[in-house]
Amino acid sequence: MDKLEKWRGYIPDEELQTYKKGGFGERIGMGARVALLNVDTTFMFVDPAYSMCGRDMTSVTDAVTALTEQFRLLDLPIYYSRRDDRSHPTYRGVWNYKLAAPDAFQYHSDPRADQWPEAYAPRPIDRIVLKNKPSCFFGTPLESFLRYDGIDTIVVCGISTSGCVRGAVSDAFAHNFRVIVVEEACGDRSPQAHKANLFDMDMKSADVESLAYVQEQLEAKFA
Repeated sequence: MDKLEKWRGYIPDEELQTYKKGGFGERIGMGARVALLNVDTTFMFVDPAYSMCGRDMTSVTDAVTALTEQFRLLDLPIYYSRRDDRSHPTYRGVWNYKLAAPDAFQYHSDPRADQWPEAYAPRPIDRIVLKNKPSCFFGTPLESFLRYDGIDTIVVCGISTSGCVRGAVSDAFAHNFRVIVVEEACGDRSPQAHKANLFDMDMKSADVESLAYVQEQLEAKFA
């Protein structure tokens, strides 16, 4: 299926025509060496007990778990990103002006907030990147780690689609990685923002694919 066709009904036909005119309908595809990048699926963003988690994320964490299990079975590398230390105002930076309560306990001091659910939590062999801004490439060694591991394709899951996922995807594209975003394995506090950003990434910087399609491709290439 043409990438444009799957968005018919969500994007008006006349707007889709402008993307078709620009030639945005092609898949980037999966390369020779693939890694999973799990963006910020810690308790702070998947557990509704935290104010930063806007809604139930069970369907997202289920998809993340399935994807993680497959990467482990295929012995493919997995990277995780999460927030770095936010205990000092300088570490938080401009978040101090953007958030209503940047000094709240759950935001800067709760040790559980930055841990992952057991179902897909990192193993000792996995890579963890700490960050203080949306993109896990900004101010971190992530690109050098990926280059060292010979990665040319990044499969992305995580939260939030319109924020940290989008930031990571844009920077990965800028660094000339192939990027595949797994639709069901990403979430956002706003379903509308989720959908809009998936469309925009699919057109400009990534392939947005279903979990089933990505699993099929991984099995075909790496099993």
